[in-house]
Amino acid sequence: MDMPLNLRDRTKIFTRFFLGAVLLAGLFVSGCGKVQFSENPALSLEFSADTVLFDTVFTTIGSVTLPLKVYNWNAEALRIDEIELVGGSESPFRVNIDGEVGPSVTDWPILGDDSLWIFLEVTVDPSAASTPFIIEDELRFNTNGNEQRVSLIAWGQNAHFHGGLNELNPLPSCDEVWTDDLPHVIYGIVEVDMGCTLTIKEGTQIHVHDGGGLLVFQSTLRIEGELGNEVVFQGDRLESSYVNVPGQWGIEIDFQFETEYGIEEITAQRGGIWLYGGVECTMDYAVLRNGTIGLQVDTTGTDESPALDIRNTIIHNMSAYGLYAQGGTIDGYNNLIYDCGQSTAAFTLGGAYKMDHCTFANYWAEGVRQSPSVLFTDWYEDINGNIQERSLEGSAFNNCIFWGNNYSLTDFDELVVSLLNPPTSPFIRFSAVDVQDPEFPMGILEATLTDNTPPFASTSDRDFHLSSNNSLWDGVASQFAIGLDLDGLPRAIGQPDMGCYERQQ
Repeated sequence: MDMPLNLRDRTKIFTRFFLGAVLLAGLFVSGCGKVQFSENPALSLEFSADTVLFDTVFTTIGSVTLPLKVYNWNAEALRIDEIELVGGSESPFRVNIDGEVGPSVTDWPILGDDSLWIFLEVTVDPSAASTPFIIEDELRFNTNGNEQRVSLIAWGQNAHFHGGLNELNPLPSCDEVWTDDLPHVIYGIVEVDMGCTLTIKEGTQIHVHDGGGLLVFQSTLRIEGELGNEVVFQGDRLESSYVNVPGQWGIEIDFQFETEYGIEEITAQRGGIWLYGGVECTMDYAVLRNGTIGLQVDTTGTDESPALDIRNTIIHNMSAYGLYAQGGTIDGYNNLIYDCGQSTAAFTLGGAYKMDHCTFANYWAEGVRQSPSVLFTDWYEDINGNIQERSLEGSAFNNCIFWGNNYSLTDFDELVVSLLNPPTSPFIRFSAVDVQDPEFPMGILEATLTDNTPPFASTSDRDFHLSSNNSLWDGVASQFAIGLDLDGLPRAIGQPDMGCYERQQ
């Protein structure tokens, strides 16, 4: 993701601009006479805003840069006697005035019908507050004795900070618990080391910086959210303009390799939460949003339990995948995964996946999507170019919906399988899928709708409740003991509905 210019970058740019402007001004003075500055105190400046407001800023982390434009709409040139931060050098705000950084400048010229740019940043000091608090200052302009002020306001938020600039940043405690007393901010790759456990309690808000995430390496992650008090993973950009921007976080790893043309470097993307050999991990009532790959499972679990048990979880607005599994073992139910730039879920390299009452709905609208909503494969190509098979035996999807906004097109189905050796019995049962391919292995389906558009309440509002009472959408008894749906409402006994939500009579 492209990052905004900081004050230092802007200083370099505007220093060059300012030097050029000085040269031009010199030519102007020598060729046309000296500029006359008015001393009339009745002449005033105008501003693009009377208040510069920063959205919530985590303590110790610098904000984005916000602009303020100053206009002199008068015909006469003015000399601004002083522009200063009222808080002086102790102010948490920083000012860049056309390339000059500091709490104040004096004798700043501005020609008639001209303007100047001011750029502002803020860094908030920690406090004892657990809720957002206000930071205030003013930018004061004094022109011929005429004083004008622009308010500067920022919301500060204390937080727990994890990680750093190292490639891997193991948690300081082997068995650590994160609570909701303050938000948690992840920088870089934070690792739950081998044999350790990280427990995240209900209501905890986790903000992840660009390129960062949580690596669970042969260890255990327990996310213990509750209905109405979910654990939320999201980016660390808190401005309102970033509320629905995908691709803000997710592990990135740089690799170098030698080619005939020299050393090449690539950046590989991994899950924002990456289970690499995860042991009995659980996720209940979690929300993952606005990342690159929400959840990646590269692990086989044990004979007694899957690598991941995921329930009542929502993953959405990922620029690549919502759930990306490579030979994983996952149990889950009442999950909603929607709006991903590639697939909502990719179950690759075989594995054993048991999921009931899950809705996979890809109505991605941020660009052209080239992948199905859900993908299954049971093979991979090794480094020698040989095809290796890994079975999907033991997988079972009941009462699920696999759909998206490509269902009426001919490019690809919303459920695509690439299987060298399909399971001997159906593993997708009493579900709804988009399948138009005549070569699709229908033997993997049982009592499944293949050409019936789910009656979602509103795809434009991303409301995936079923609005029809048609019995077509009745499912079958679950392979898990599920009494409630994602909303916490009761499931019908015997014939619960397909998808993560139950119709209520």
